[in-house]
Amino acid sequence: HTVRRQSIKRGEPRQMPSLPHTAESTVREEHFSSRRKQLEDYLTNILKMPMYRNYHGTMEFVGVSQLSFIHDLGPKGIEGFIMKRSGGHRIPGLNCCGQGRMCYRWSKRWLVVKDSFLMYMKPDSGAISFVLLVDKEFNIKIGQKETETKYGLQIDNLSRSLILKCNSYRHAQWWRQGIDEFIRKHGKDFLTEHRFGSYAAVQENTLAKCPNFPIYTSLFYLVSWVVEYEDEWLCLQATSAVFFIFLYFLRLSPEIFMKRPVVEGNRWRLDCILKRKA
Repeated sequence: HTVRRQSIKRGEPRQMPSLPHTAESTVREEHFSSRRKQLEDYLTNILKMPMYRNYHGTMEFVGVSQLSFIHDLGPKGIEGFIMKRSGGHRIPGLNCCGQGRMCYRWSKRWLVVKDSFLMYMKPDSGAISFVLLVDKEFNIKIGQKETETKYGLQIDNLSRSLILKCNSYRHAQWWRQGIDEFIRKHGKDFLTEHRFGSYAAVQENTLAKCPNFPIYTSLFYLVSWVVEYEDEWLCLQATSAVFFIFLYFLRLSPEIFMKRPVVEGNRWRLDCILKRKA
């Protein structure tokens, strides 16, 4: 940062904005609004300076990351550092063979909350380590009794029970309330079961049509039916292919399990099916 300060481009603001020096305890009630305006102006000036805006400490304080404002990922939820515990997967083969606490490993991760999923990233590289989808079994528990962890937070879905450790009980309550309110507001469609047992709600008046399946009125309806209700049918079509496999989906994770529940490891995961056929 010393080198960056010395090599800052001309024309860019160089002077650090001044923070009000008056102690919070000495501010009178009638001055609260002006005090708030001073702090807002201070943070605004900080964020106008690229050197300080991109500093990891500033991003942590504001609660943003490189994935915060990507439109296709949905609205921004709460973000921040958290300690996560390894294990908890419901898929055979992804957990450690041990059963005791000595087998667990705690790691510091940056947790990002979106409308249809939660994910955590490695703080040093920004690489995405795990994505937890919001589904009909999505649930949040708090407390040492439920999580077996002091200041623990447990997030469940159909594929995993993720254990997080917070700094205090108040911190755990903040995460629980923030996640629950955000998902209830923006991701409520994923919390209930829909037609044909699908995770996705019916989309009316869509422009996408599928001529090969005239019984279905929209591509989203077809995806909902194929992926969640007729996975074995899709697996049969893919495994019986001779020359080509066309993926007609708008967005599809290559690591989706086409047969659930998972009882044969990764055999029926889409990318493994394609590799096997290749």
